[in-house]
Amino acid sequence: MQKVPTLVGVSGHVQGEEMKLEYGKTIVVGRSRSADFSLRRMKAVAAMTDEEREKDQDLRTVSGRHFEITMYNPNSIEIVNLSPNGTCVDGKVVEKIVLDDVATKAHEIRIGSKEVFSLEMKSYEEPA
Repeated sequence: MQKVPTLVGVSGHVQGEEMKLEYGKTIVVGRSRSADFSLRRMKAVAAMTDEEREKDQDLRTVSGRHFEITMYNPNSIEIVNLSPNGTCVDGKVVEKIVLDDVATKAHEIRIGSKEVFSLEMKSYEEPA
């Protein structure tokens, strides 16, 4: 088993979705299809009609490119806000933060009005 820092969707349109972080790779999270972790590709949003997406006020509170996250190593994970709507980490609005304790503690990342992620270590089977 290999433990990997992972963004786990806790509530909102991202609930149940996951994305593993990779060493040195910056992942952009947002509403835009061009984001690496795009709300538009989430099962809950993909199931909506175009009209439902247009009317969804919660979805509109997430910027196209809301924040980026880069793992330099499990003890150095940087989160950078890209949105005028703000990004909250553990209840505090941040512009940029480096987390050094993800190996031992989960962190809450909140964007928009309802989207909540947990940044946590998850176990995965190692590829054969």
